[in-house]
Amino acid sequence: MESSSVAMIVISLMLFHLVIGVPLFIVLAIGSISLILLTGVYSLDSLGTTLFAALDSWALLAMPLFILAGEIISRGSIARELIHVGQSLVGWIRGGLGMTTIFGCFFFAGTSGSSSADTATIGKIMVPALKKRGYDPSYAASLAASGGILGVIVPPSLIFIVYGIATATSVGDLFLGGILPGLLMAVAMCVANYFVCCFGQWGASERDPFSGRAALTALWRARYGFGAPFLILGGIYGGFFTPTEAAAVAVGYVLVIELLVCREVKFSELPVIFINASRTTGILAPIIAFSILFAEALAVLRVPEAIVTTFVSFGVGYVGSIVLIVVMLMIVGCLLEPIAAILVIMPILYPIGLELGFDVVHFGVFVVCTLSVGFITPPVGINLFAAAAVSGEPFMRIAIRAFPAFVALICVCFLIAFIPSIVLWFK
Repeated sequence: MESSSVAMIVISLMLFHLVIGVPLFIVLAIGSISLILLTGVYSLDSLGTTLFAALDSWALLAMPLFILAGEIISRGSIARELIHVGQSLVGWIRGGLGMTTIFGCFFFAGTSGSSSADTATIGKIMVPALKKRGYDPSYAASLAASGGILGVIVPPSLIFIVYGIATATSVGDLFLGGILPGLLMAVAMCVANYFVCCFGQWGASERDPFSGRAALTALWRARYGFGAPFLILGGIYGGFFTPTEAAAVAVGYVLVIELLVCREVKFSELPVIFINASRTTGILAPIIAFSILFAEALAVLRVPEAIVTTFVSFGVGYVGSIVLIVVMLMIVGCLLEPIAAILVIMPILYPIGLELGFDVVHFGVFVVCTLSVGFITPPVGINLFAAAAVSGEPFMRIAIRAFPAFVALICVCFLIAFIPSIVLWFK
């Protein structure tokens, strides 16, 4: 049997095991080793060296540091102040409290880098408030779940870090490229929420008049929260530090703010914070190591090249190819968590994007934005699980209520694909 056929069988079995719930790092480990044994593409003697080299990356060090920064912020006052900013800006519109939830997620995303942290932190504060205003409980939870998607689009983003490492793309450029798409996604979800509230039974009682003074006051009180993303991006593009060093600076910044300035986090909480961040990092590290091993094996077997040739042979043109990619990413996003999806499919999808003429940064942001919609689609839907845990609402009811946001997000993904300047505005 040809190596490419063996690879496709292995990939199919890996997807099947992921669907039935086998942990991702086990699937990647068994799949990689099976591919190596069946094709002889690597010697097993080099297995340990390859896995170590996959994690021996300066850029990858940014991931645990941003995880730690997000864990610190989620326990402090920054999240609450950022929510107040959203409320002062859009609280006067019909459905404004729902929009506040989305913009709270948008602002918090600039410090967390994680969708589940975004959903859980903002959801804990906003879901009870939404219920008190008469919002359907499942819809309230869906707002936190869909808004949480912005946690991986607005910089800093863990997924952009992983994508940059997997494809040798500038993480700093990906960070900048995610700003406008993140804002567009937030606005699109707010528009969807407005129409839902117009036709629903909630949202009418929150029409408080807009106050410029209140907005300025909220912005001033949230100055420390806005300081983190400005420090990160300003430092990177000012040439003061690399993305990895920016992550370390971000940790130091939020520690000083929450421990000494706002005093919302106590020194006694630090051991728990570090343990939680370490657990998250420990889950991701073996996944990244085995996924890189798997990608290298596929590349040696020239599987991505064969798939690109097949894809191009469809002859559907540029627009048809974009539609096919979006459909593919939506299907994969329903089954895999976006970080896992990027590590599994990018060795195959990345050459297709280059063949279609995408800029590497544009393609990366487009792929991440489209895959991130999977956070609110069953059966995986990590944000749905996080929202269900916070609200106590059933998983599937939240997923159904998230459908308007899903439609809005897909529309934005097509805009991102066809209008490169949305991503490449800084070039």
